[in-house]
Amino acid sequence: MPTKSQRRMNRKFVRTPSGSRMRFVQKKNSKSECALCQGILHGVPHSRTTAERRALSKSSRRPSALFAGVLCGNCRETVLEECAKVKSGVKPLEDVSLALKPYIRQIENKVMV
Repeated sequence: MPTKSQRRMNRKFVRTPSGSRMRFVQKKNSKSECALCQGILHGVPHSRTTAERRALSKSSRRPSALFAGVLCGNCRETVLEECAKVKSGVKPLEDVSLALKPYIRQIENKVMV
């Protein structure tokens, strides 16, 4: 009978010389998702446990681009375009969508400091 911790694991049947046996395998963590569009973030590893991911160096856990590990490339590009429009005065900050405002404020704080 499986233990309590094994009940949530995936079952895998393995052939052995004495017959087939059931092994319990941990599920992998889900892939990282973009904060805006929920698309898969490329260049960010996923593994069975968070401890395995924590054992990696910081540079291999996520790319070193702006908002890497948070936004996908397309969303990052739209945020930068909107930020450029706000900076140049073409578009007021009030006209920017609510989802993009926190990221635009972060860019402004990084540039001003």
